[in-house]
Parts: sequence; C-alpha cells; structure tokens
Amino acid sequence: MAWLYKRSGSENWWIGYRLNGRQILRSTKTGDRAAAERELAKLDAVAQAHRTGTLTEEFIALITRKESSGVSLRAAIRQWLAECKDLSKRTLPGYRGVTEEFCRYLNATDAAPLLRDIRQETVGAFIREKRAATSTATANANRRILSGFFNYCVDNQALPFSPVPSARAMKLTKESKLIRRTFTLVELKTIFDKCPSDFWRYMVMAGYFTGQRLGDLICLPWAAVDLERGQLRLKQHKTGKAVTVPLSDNLAALILGLKRKAGAVKTSDAIWPEQCRRYQQYGSSSFSREFFDEVLLPAGLVTARAWPSDQRNGQRGGERTGRRKASEISFHCLRHTFVSLLKITGASQATAKELAGHSSDQISDLYTHVDEAELSRAIKRLPDIAK
Repeated sequence: MAWLYKRSGSENWWIGYRLNGRQILRSTKTGDRAAAERELAKLDAVAQAHRTGTLTEEFIALITRKESSGVSLRAAIRQWLAECKDLSKRTLPGYRGVTEEFCRYLNATDAAPLLRDIRQETVGAFIREKRAATSTATANANRRILSGFFNYCVDNQALPFSPVPSARAMKLTKESKLIRRTFTLVELKTIFDKCPSDFWRYMVMAGYFTGQRLGDLICLPWAAVDLERGQLRLKQHKTGKAVTVPLSDNLAALILGLKRKAGAVKTSDAIWPEQCRRYQQYGSSSFSREFFDEVLLPAGLVTARAWPSDQRNGQRGGERTGRRKASEISFHCLRHTFVSLLKITGASQATAKELAGHSSDQISDLYTHVDEAELSRAIKRLPDIAK
C-alpha cells in the first residue's frame, strides 16, 4: 500500500510505496493535499490491478489520463547502459550481455517490442529458460540485472511497475553454494600437460604460481611483469588491492619466452591483447567453457556436458539433459590450490593472504606487512608442475 508524506524542504506532497521489496519515493508535484490524495488513489488502483493480473495499457491510460511510455525496449536499454557507463569494465559487459540476450529472446528490434508491452510472464519465461540451460545462480544473476534495468524505468516513470518476478516467486532463493576443491599435484601436472596452446599454458602456470583470478591474468599488461626483479605487480579488479607476487623460475621463463615471441610491444599492452579484448567485452563465460572443454576434459577430470548454446529445451542429441549442473572444478580451483599449498609447504596465513590478495576483514586482521624475502621463499617452496 502506498502512503502520502511531506518531505522536509519541499512544499509538495510525496508518495511512498514498496516495489519488489524496494522503497520508491516520488513527488506528486503538488502542495494540495486533495490533489495528492487523488494521485495516491490512482497508484493504489494500479497496484490492485497489478496484484489481480488485470493491469493493461488501457487501464493505465484510463487511470493516469496519459499514455504510458511508447519507447522501445532496446531504446530504453541503451539509455540505461549509457547511464551505467561508469561501472567497472567487468560489470558493464555483464549488464550488456544479459540485456542483449533478453532482446534476442524477444526478437527485439529498435521499434518493437515497446517497453510498456513487456509482461511479467515474459520475463519469467526467459529466467526459467536460463535456469534450465545453466544454473539457479546464473538465472538469479540474470534476474537481478533485469530487475535493476526495470527498476530504473520505474524510477524514471517510464513504467508503473517492474515486470520482473521476485526471486521467491521464481524459487531462486535456495541455491546451495558450490564448494570448489583444490587440485592434486598429479592433476596439476596432467592439466599443464594437456594445455592446447601457449595461452592456456600461461594461464595454468600463472594461476598456480600466483593465485590470481582469471580476469586479472587474461588482461595482465607487460608493465605488470618485472623480469629483472622477478616480480608480478598488479591491481586486482575485484578488490582494487595492489598485489606483488614473486615470479617462480618456471613462470618467469615462460613469460620471457612469450615476450621474445611477441617482439616489440608497449608496456601498456596486454600480454594477450585479443583475449583481453574478448574478456572486457563479453566477460569470463567463454574462457570458462574453453578451460572446461579444452583443458579439464582432455585431462580426464570432467565429463562432457551440454552448454547453453548447445541446448534447446534441455535436449542435446535427442537426449534430455535437464539443467546443467555446475562443476566443482573450475579455473578458480587454481587459486584455492595456490593458497592451500602455500600453507602446506610452511607459509603463514599472513603470507598466503598477502600473495593471494585476499581482502576480507577477518584475514586482514591477521597481518600488517610481510617481508619480501618471506614471500619469495614461499613461492620457491611450491612444487613444480611442468616436469
């Protein structure tokens, strides 16, 4: 139920209401209480129609005495993304990818469908299809991004209500958290041996010997590598934390070989420019698939599975596959392995935290600074995986 109130410093009455658990406040643009109450009554009528499933464009026009937004879905999304341009290079591609996939699902053009024609059942069907093809966590991430877009439209009075179903209604609130495991040394050697390219040999060795995240390693610039001092220095995208990791001899030799092969390069260039551009534009999904299909599968650590692009209504090759089950093995397991082996080989909690760049308050309380020599000793104690 909506309510009227006076805001300090404003002569106008304001309306407050809750939408999908979120509080919305907007001005009635009038100081006349009777006029404000009429606006409140309109909103209550629309809310009632929404609850009973009888909300239509004609009803909205009748109640508000004006046509709701005639802007197309694609135009509204472009405007939203333009206002999101200051988000991180990892977040914005995710927003763009989900909204573009939603538009493809609807066969949207620049002219149709109109924003006002998007219904809750349409959004719900899209999210259910995502859940069937991927996982509950992925479907919920899609729902949150679409919810952010449609709430933006509501805030800007382009829509009366968001058509995004709640997580509870979609039964997306009970996803169990997957526990990633560490690799054994035998598995690590097999994975490195099965890497099909210089790129994946670099990724696996760097992931194992530095513990850094997939995106940071893909987009690592030459400037981050100091071969003379034997150090890797970067600022983590996720936490913003500056990290310095001593280079193992094998990793230093691998990167030196890549530099010689690349020839003349600028220090600002990414070591892997093509892959970096792809990551910044589309995110990590394609790399996760490649690691699964081209590294883990040949290594015999996983079994083949259908990815979203291969599935149609949960089917592949005439057999029903159902929802894809998330694997406990992924590239991120290299980070878990790095931290675990550091501790097994004698490194302190503080040293492991410093090298991995963990940023949680719990772990931050454990240290203030770790000597560079101790960091180097910790890296040197890690077992070799390239022999």
